[in-house]
Amino acid sequence: MPRPTHGGRLAGLIAAPPEGLCLDFVNTRYWRGSASPVDELQAIGDVLAWSATKAGVDPAIATPLGAAWAAHPPAAAAAFGAAVALRETLHRLFGAVAAARPVAPADFSALDAGLAEAAPRARLVSRQRDYLWDTTLTGRTASALLSPVLWSAADLLAGGRRQLVRQCANPRCGWLFLDDSKSGNRRWCSMAACGNRAKAHRHYLRRKQG
Repeated sequence: MPRPTHGGRLAGLIAAPPEGLCLDFVNTRYWRGSASPVDELQAIGDVLAWSATKAGVDPAIATPLGAAWAAHPPAAAAAFGAAVALRETLHRLFGAVAAARPVAPADFSALDAGLAEAAPRARLVSRQRDYLWDTTLTGRTASALLSPVLWSAADLLAGGRRQLVRQCANPRCGWLFLDDSKSGNRRWCSMAACGNRAKAHRHYLRRKQG
Protein backbone atom coordinates (compact mmCIF):
# COMPACT_ATOMS: atom_id res chain seq x y z
CA MET A 1 0.00 0.00 0.00
CA PRO A 2 1.40 3.47 -0.89
CA ARG A 3 2.70 5.45 2.06
CA PRO A 4 3.07 9.20 2.38
CA THR A 5 6.26 10.93 1.33
CA HIS A 6 8.08 13.45 3.46
CA GLY A 7 10.02 16.37 2.07
CA GLY A 8 10.13 14.89 -1.42
CA ARG A 9 11.38 11.52 -0.15
CA LEU A 10 9.80 8.27 -1.24
CA ALA A 11 9.02 5.58 1.31
CA GLY A 12 8.17 1.96 0.63
CA LEU A 13 8.73 -1.69 1.48
CA ILE A 14 11.25 -3.83 -0.41
CA ALA A 15 11.84 -7.54 0.08
CA ALA A 16 15.37 -8.78 0.67
CA PRO A 17 16.77 -9.41 -2.82
CA PRO A 18 17.93 -12.82 -4.00
CA GLU A 19 21.71 -13.03 -3.80
CA GLY A 20 21.98 -13.38 -7.57
CA LEU A 21 19.74 -10.41 -8.38
CA CYS A 22 22.72 -8.29 -9.38
CA LEU A 23 23.75 -10.97 -11.89
CA ASP A 24 20.19 -11.11 -13.25
CA PHE A 25 20.41 -7.37 -13.83
CA VAL A 26 23.72 -7.76 -15.66
CA ASN A 27 22.11 -10.47 -17.79
CA THR A 28 19.44 -8.12 -19.12
CA ARG A 29 22.00 -7.69 -21.91
CA TYR A 30 22.80 -11.05 -23.44
CA TRP A 31 24.75 -12.60 -26.28
CA ARG A 32 27.35 -9.98 -25.40
CA GLY A 33 30.02 -11.77 -27.40
CA SER A 34 27.97 -11.91 -30.59
CA ALA A 35 27.80 -9.39 -33.41
CA SER A 36 24.26 -8.43 -32.33
CA PRO A 37 23.82 -8.41 -28.53
CA VAL A 38 20.24 -8.28 -27.25
CA ASP A 39 19.26 -5.70 -24.66
CA GLU A 40 16.07 -5.93 -22.61
CA LEU A 41 16.48 -2.35 -21.41
CA GLN A 42 15.79 0.30 -24.03
CA ALA A 43 14.51 3.16 -21.87
CA ILE A 44 13.98 4.08 -18.22
CA GLY A 45 10.47 2.59 -18.41
CA ASP A 46 12.06 -0.82 -18.97
CA VAL A 47 14.25 -0.34 -15.90
CA LEU A 48 11.19 0.63 -13.85
CA ALA A 49 9.27 -2.42 -15.07
CA TRP A 50 12.20 -4.75 -14.37
CA SER A 51 12.66 -3.26 -10.89
CA ALA A 52 8.99 -3.79 -10.07
CA THR A 53 8.69 -7.35 -11.43
CA LYS A 54 12.16 -8.76 -10.74
CA ALA A 55 13.57 -6.71 -7.86
CA GLY A 56 10.43 -6.28 -5.77
CA VAL A 57 10.50 -2.48 -5.71
CA ASP A 58 7.36 -1.14 -4.05
CA PRO A 59 4.91 0.70 -6.38
CA ALA A 60 4.99 3.45 -3.75
CA ILE A 61 8.56 4.04 -4.94
CA ALA A 62 8.45 3.02 -8.60
CA THR A 63 5.25 4.86 -9.57
CA PRO A 64 6.27 8.37 -8.40
CA LEU A 65 9.71 7.91 -9.92
CA GLY A 66 8.15 6.91 -13.23
CA ALA A 67 5.82 9.91 -13.16
CA ALA A 68 8.65 12.31 -12.37
CA TRP A 69 10.84 10.97 -15.18
CA ALA A 70 7.93 10.95 -17.65
CA ALA A 71 7.42 14.65 -16.92
CA HIS A 72 11.12 15.44 -17.46
CA PRO A 73 12.58 13.58 -20.46
CA PRO A 74 16.16 14.85 -19.90
CA ALA A 75 16.07 13.51 -16.34
CA ALA A 76 14.66 10.22 -17.64
CA ALA A 77 17.47 9.94 -20.20
CA ALA A 78 20.07 10.69 -17.53
CA ALA A 79 18.56 8.08 -15.18
CA PHE A 80 18.54 5.49 -17.95
CA GLY A 81 22.16 6.22 -18.79
CA ALA A 82 23.09 5.86 -15.12
CA ALA A 83 21.21 2.54 -14.86
CA VAL A 84 23.02 1.12 -17.90
CA ALA A 85 26.35 2.40 -16.58
CA LEU A 86 25.70 0.63 -13.28
CA ARG A 87 24.83 -2.58 -15.11
CA GLU A 88 28.05 -2.46 -17.11
CA THR A 89 30.05 -1.73 -13.96
CA LEU A 90 28.59 -4.85 -12.34
CA HIS A 91 29.32 -6.84 -15.50
CA ARG A 92 33.00 -5.90 -15.37
CA LEU A 93 33.20 -6.30 -11.60
CA PHE A 94 31.69 -9.78 -11.39
CA GLY A 95 33.36 -10.82 -14.62
CA ALA A 96 36.64 -10.15 -12.83
CA VAL A 97 35.43 -12.12 -9.81
CA ALA A 98 34.46 -15.06 -12.04
CA ALA A 99 37.91 -15.02 -13.65
CA ALA A 100 39.65 -14.73 -10.25
CA ARG A 101 41.09 -11.36 -11.25
CA PRO A 102 41.31 -8.30 -8.99
CA VAL A 103 38.33 -5.99 -9.29
CA ALA A 104 39.27 -2.72 -11.01
CA PRO A 105 39.44 0.11 -8.45
CA ALA A 106 37.25 2.32 -10.66
CA ASP A 107 34.51 -0.33 -10.74
CA PHE A 108 34.69 -0.86 -6.99
CA SER A 109 34.45 2.91 -6.46
CA ALA A 110 31.45 3.10 -8.79
CA LEU A 111 29.68 0.37 -6.81
CA ASP A 112 30.47 2.18 -3.58
CA ALA A 113 29.10 5.45 -5.00
CA GLY A 114 25.92 3.68 -6.06
CA LEU A 115 25.49 2.22 -2.59
CA ALA A 116 25.76 5.72 -1.13
CA GLU A 117 22.68 6.69 -3.19
CA ALA A 118 20.76 3.48 -2.46
CA ALA A 119 18.06 3.28 0.15
CA PRO A 120 19.44 2.43 3.61
CA ARG A 121 18.50 -0.91 5.13
CA ALA A 122 17.86 0.37 8.60
CA ARG A 123 14.51 -1.10 9.64
CA LEU A 124 12.65 -4.36 9.09
CA VAL A 125 8.87 -4.72 9.26
CA SER A 126 6.61 -7.77 9.29
CA ARG A 127 3.81 -8.00 6.74
CA GLN A 128 1.62 -11.12 6.45
CA ARG A 129 4.38 -13.55 7.48
CA ASP A 130 6.93 -11.76 5.29
CA TYR A 131 9.77 -9.58 6.49
CA LEU A 132 10.55 -6.53 4.40
CA TRP A 133 12.95 -3.61 4.45
CA ASP A 134 11.15 -0.37 5.34
CA THR A 135 13.06 2.07 3.16
CA THR A 136 13.12 5.77 2.41
CA LEU A 137 14.81 7.13 -0.69
CA THR A 138 16.51 10.47 -0.18
CA GLY A 139 17.16 10.97 -3.90
CA ARG A 140 15.30 10.19 -7.10
CA THR A 141 18.12 8.55 -8.98
CA ALA A 142 18.73 5.33 -10.89
CA SER A 143 20.79 4.03 -7.96
CA ALA A 144 17.87 4.69 -5.62
CA LEU A 145 15.50 2.75 -7.88
CA LEU A 146 18.04 -0.06 -8.17
CA SER A 147 18.65 -0.30 -4.43
CA PRO A 148 17.91 -4.06 -4.32
CA VAL A 149 20.44 -4.65 -7.11
CA LEU A 150 23.08 -2.69 -5.23
CA TRP A 151 22.30 -4.48 -1.97
CA SER A 152 22.62 -7.81 -3.77
CA ALA A 153 25.93 -6.81 -5.35
CA ALA A 154 27.41 -5.67 -2.05
CA ASP A 155 26.23 -8.78 -0.18
CA LEU A 156 27.56 -11.09 -2.89
CA LEU A 157 30.90 -9.33 -3.13
CA ALA A 158 31.39 -9.28 0.65
CA GLY A 159 30.12 -12.82 1.29
CA GLY A 160 31.54 -16.30 0.95
CA ARG A 161 29.36 -17.11 -2.07
CA ARG A 162 31.47 -14.74 -4.15
CA GLN A 163 33.65 -17.76 -4.97
CA LEU A 164 30.71 -19.34 -6.81
CA VAL A 165 30.34 -16.58 -9.42
CA ARG A 166 30.94 -17.99 -12.90
CA GLN A 167 30.76 -16.70 -16.46
CA CYS A 168 29.34 -18.87 -19.23
CA ALA A 169 32.14 -20.52 -21.20
CA ASN A 170 30.33 -19.81 -24.46
CA PRO A 171 32.21 -16.70 -25.69
CA ARG A 172 29.13 -15.53 -27.57
CA CYS A 173 27.04 -15.69 -24.38
CA GLY A 174 29.00 -14.56 -21.34
CA TRP A 175 26.11 -14.73 -18.86
CA LEU A 176 27.06 -14.55 -15.19
CA PHE A 177 25.62 -17.06 -12.73
CA LEU A 178 26.15 -18.72 -9.35
CA ASP A 179 27.50 -22.26 -9.55
CA ASP A 180 25.51 -24.38 -7.11
CA SER A 181 26.44 -27.66 -8.76
CA LYS A 182 27.75 -30.49 -6.57
CA SER A 183 31.01 -30.62 -8.49
CA GLY A 184 31.50 -26.86 -8.43
CA ASN A 185 32.77 -26.83 -12.01
CA ARG A 186 29.70 -25.78 -13.99
CA ARG A 187 30.79 -24.08 -17.22
CA TRP A 188 27.56 -23.14 -18.92
CA CYS A 189 24.76 -20.75 -18.06
CA SER A 190 22.41 -23.56 -19.11
CA MET A 191 23.18 -27.07 -20.29
CA ALA A 192 20.02 -26.93 -22.39
CA ALA A 193 21.28 -23.86 -24.23
CA CYS A 194 25.00 -23.14 -24.36
CA GLY A 195 26.04 -26.56 -23.06
CA ASN A 196 24.21 -28.40 -25.81
CA ARG A 197 25.53 -25.99 -28.42
CA ALA A 198 29.07 -26.75 -27.28
CA LYS A 199 28.41 -30.51 -27.38
CA ALA A 200 26.96 -30.25 -30.87
CA HIS A 201 29.95 -28.20 -32.04
CA ARG A 202 32.43 -30.73 -30.62
CA HIS A 203 30.52 -33.53 -32.32
CA TYR A 204 30.63 -31.65 -35.61
CA LEU A 205 34.39 -31.12 -35.32
CA ARG A 206 34.99 -34.81 -34.54
CA ARG A 207 32.96 -35.85 -37.59
CA LYS A 208 34.76 -33.31 -39.75
CA GLN A 209 38.19 -34.52 -38.58
CA GLY A 210 37.15 -38.14 -39.04
